[in-house]
Amino acid sequence: MRLFRNASLLLAATVIAAALGCTSSPTEPGSTPVTPKPPVPVTTYSVVVTANPPTITSGGTGSSTVTVAVHRADNGQPVPDGTQVTLVTTLGNFNSATGGPQSVMLQLVNGRASAVLFAGSDVGTAAVSASYGGATGAANVLIGSPATFFVSSVSPNIGDSAGGQTVTILGGGFAQPVRVTFGGAAATVRSVSPTQIVVVTPSAAAAGAPVVVGQTASVSVMVTNHVNQVNQQQDSIDKGFTYQVGGGGGGQPSVFAVTPASGTNEGGTRVTISGTGFQSPLQVFFGTGSSASSFNGIEATVVSVTPTQIVAITPAAHGFGQTLTNQVVDILIKETSSGFSGIGAQQFKYGSKLAITSMSTGEGPYTGGSRVTIFGTGFEGPVAVSFTFANPNVSVAQTVLAVSGTEIQILTSMAPLPTTCPKNGLISSNSVQVVNINTGDNGTAPIGFNFDLPTPSISNLIPPRGKSGDTITINGHNFNPVSTSVTFGAAGSGSSAQVVPGGTAMSLSVIVPQPPSGFTFNTEPCADGGTEPAPTPITVTVTDNATGCTTSFTNGFLLVPTVVTCTGQTAPTASFSTSQIDGHTTLFVDTSTAAPGATIVAWTWTFGDGTGSTLQNPQHSYSGPFPRTVSVTLKVRDSNGLSSTTAVQQVTEPGP
Repeated sequence: MRLFRNASLLLAATVIAAALGCTSSPTEPGSTPVTPKPPVPVTTYSVVVTANPPTITSGGTGSSTVTVAVHRADNGQPVPDGTQVTLVTTLGNFNSATGGPQSVMLQLVNGRASAVLFAGSDVGTAAVSASYGGATGAANVLIGSPATFFVSSVSPNIGDSAGGQTVTILGGGFAQPVRVTFGGAAATVRSVSPTQIVVVTPSAAAAGAPVVVGQTASVSVMVTNHVNQVNQQQDSIDKGFTYQVGGGGGGQPSVFAVTPASGTNEGGTRVTISGTGFQSPLQVFFGTGSSASSFNGIEATVVSVTPTQIVAITPAAHGFGQTLTNQVVDILIKETSSGFSGIGAQQFKYGSKLAITSMSTGEGPYTGGSRVTIFGTGFEGPVAVSFTFANPNVSVAQTVLAVSGTEIQILTSMAPLPTTCPKNGLISSNSVQVVNINTGDNGTAPIGFNFDLPTPSISNLIPPRGKSGDTITINGHNFNPVSTSVTFGAAGSGSSAQVVPGGTAMSLSVIVPQPPSGFTFNTEPCADGGTEPAPTPITVTVTDNATGCTTSFTNGFLLVPTVVTCTGQTAPTASFSTSQIDGHTTLFVDTSTAAPGATIVAWTWTFGDGTGSTLQNPQHSYSGPFPRTVSVTLKVRDSNGLSSTTAVQQVTEPGP
């Protein structure tokens, strides 16, 4: 029974092996099943571009550090060291403030690399991007217009001849590195902001203005912006700072500042005189003079005295033989015990409580709308603010937004258009005036504001050639589509072109006019002798009639003669007909006739969309936009000469 069971099991195993294609022979190898290979994983990457800072200023050496970081997206590991990535920008330049490349190849270390972006002369938004392994990263860097650079005042403007006085230079457009000099001697710069520079004064001796007791010496104060750089700027105030012998401990008194700096002619204004070396008892005089012995003034009422501060009540501007009405006066401090004295030159103004010291912003669009803060003293609403202009000679009221004792916020009005277009594109005011409407008190300061006047510019003409009657497009910037004229020919004597309605600030369409009087076409030889008129360059000028500003594209358009005939010979007669296959496809059929005894040998078609043909009867399909009109020209030549004709063709949307 056991033998039978074993035989049965062996037979069953043999049947199963046969069914599976196996063999029971010990000498035959069995088949090995194939294991499928897993798909190769696709590596993806992450590219991150950052810019610090994200905002820089045009025209300077300000820069932004652009960093590229490339990592694997699956595990965050950086790409291998030495991997190369190209960084590209749409504005500015890499690694050079004076015209570097707009693309730079970087080698990554630990997945990162950096380049420095300089603004150059560009203004706008620079799109900086890098790509690797199908992934792209980008960042924007805003390039702004530089602020107007000017120096308005020094506060305080009087100091000790020993130097070491901390003073503030007020103005606008300050940008490091800066240098400040007093009479040629460098001051120590402590801090710089766009509107203020804080410095420590050099000594009077270093400034080339040594002084002795009882005398003063004034020096110019000069500020240099962007020191030793290509865009270096300088501005100065003549006699901007006055040196006096002074200091504490019973020495010569020095006047640094007076607050407020103005008051009524009737006197009675309570003022605080700041300085050094003040010792009671003393006298304060308001008047004029360069020394204590020659000073001619009226004595004020002294309220209190400390070593650095005097509080006094101003005397009336008239009396005791004095006439200081509506004048800027000096202040004499005379110590009655020691005999020391000091003079603060041009420190107080009689006749008005208003004094304007500076203005926050120096430039904006000529259409107005710039928010500006006027700084000073004695402001009290309601007030009227106006800017005066030299070209034209007018005064323009500004919109007052808010008034406090020391600040007035205004919104600039539209600037008056000058009689001629300014070469620098700026309409500049030359002073600002503030008037207290209730009291009539007023103040004026020679602080200007520059209004940007956009001037037109031409970049290209499309097409760049054509004949009278053709429609062309002028591309550029700052066009005035409402009030613009276009001429072809020399400035002042060109032919006026018809401007097609619907233009924009960047694009105008015009119809080419007949050549101006006196315009002469170039000539070219005929095939069998003689000459014929040839396409000739002509200047195109765009004028903004509202501002009077113009731009010329010198010899920028190739004017094609309408009729071309060889000298002394009869030209053929050019003509053609059209057969419209559908809205945008047309068959052009030549119907020209040659001169008697001649044969037409050449055909030149211009389809009005920048393309053409030399076939006798061409077929042409137009692309959009639809609908529109085009000017089609046929020029034919026979053995005598050339002739051409032009017709307007309507192009519409192709049918279904």
